[in-house]
Amino acid sequence: MWLLLIGELIMALGIGMTQPYAVVLLHDIRGYSLAVATGIWALGPIVTIAGNAVAGPLIDRRGGRFVMVIGIVLVGISLLALAYGPGLASAMGSVMIGGLGFSFALPALATRLAILTPEKLRARVFTTEYVIMNLGMAIGAAVGGVAFAVWPPDTETGKSVLPMLWVAAAALSVVYIVVTVLAGRQMAPPSDDTDAMSKGGYRRALGNRTLVRILVAAALLSTLGYGIYNAAPSVMALAAADPAALGWAGVANSLAIVVGAPVALRLADRISARSALLCTAGLWGLAWAICVPTVLGGGLGTRAALTVASVLIGFGELLIAGALPTLINGMAPDDLRGRYNALSNLALTVGMAAGPLLTSASAVVDSTVSLLYVAVALAAVASLLLLRRTSVAEAKADGPQS
Repeated sequence: MWLLLIGELIMALGIGMTQPYAVVLLHDIRGYSLAVATGIWALGPIVTIAGNAVAGPLIDRRGGRFVMVIGIVLVGISLLALAYGPGLASAMGSVMIGGLGFSFALPALATRLAILTPEKLRARVFTTEYVIMNLGMAIGAAVGGVAFAVWPPDTETGKSVLPMLWVAAAALSVVYIVVTVLAGRQMAPPSDDTDAMSKGGYRRALGNRTLVRILVAAALLSTLGYGIYNAAPSVMALAAADPAALGWAGVANSLAIVVGAPVALRLADRISARSALLCTAGLWGLAWAICVPTVLGGGLGTRAALTVASVLIGFGELLIAGALPTLINGMAPDDLRGRYNALSNLALTVGMAAGPLLTSASAVVDSTVSLLYVAVALAAVASLLLLRRTSVAEAKADGPQS
């Protein structure tokens, strides 16, 4: 298990070095217009949504280790192709290959961690994994930021040196592959009986109404906590002519995750996964409710409102990171565990894609406050879905009762 977490840190370093600067690479180094560069980068999440459907059965049939390795190999190829592939087709293909790789690797990692971790420790391990990932990405982003500052991308030196960051990230993915192969035990190969039970696997999984309800709640939470948060602060900061507010918000969010990690780890042993998700809904709903008076011209200033909201979002991220996979894997039968984790990842990805679309729609009608009202409403609906616990399996999967 710890080898997997160490590997996650290594891979996160590479992601942090490259992902925040991908549009800059496409625009300033590869020479595409900003509109084209952002459009290329948007292909990744689209492919990820489709890839999740393929990943689940693969994990259940071939095991998490195999699918993780395939996913990481695809990510490594995409990094090299994005930096050095010729032409627009290679740029588009590299982003799509990377999206497919992540759609394989992430649910496979969740499945392996669930198998390798005693049930009572899953929330703690998944929370630790999220903190490690954020730590690695922050360190990687700092390295990338220094590189882009020392060798600006609009200079000849920058154009030749900066793509090496993607080469370094690809090299780190090779290290991650080695760690992945060495880490922990593999899922048992399916027996004939298990293989027969797995037929129609997604149909069986989605026939579990409790799972569907949790997935819908997860998608709603992802929309308001990840998707809208990735887009709405920029709209608010620009409307207030205070782009520096985004920097304060980003720092506040990162500090909240780092400082809140010990508290989240203690709570993982003391409250149920469902209660943690309800706390997430409350924190994220409150975060956007605080911003409503700001947008209407009263309340806190934009910088202060976004800072407070970012802290609340960060605390919620810690809780959902441990609670959702704990609840999903607690309900999952062994022969469908890969599909359950793929569906969970799909729900989060859909929310991440829906949030920016809602933000764009609110910008078209020039009504940011409507977006904030929608975010608060989504938190309320998610809470209602989570409050309704109807199955014995869910009660068992839920963990410690609050």
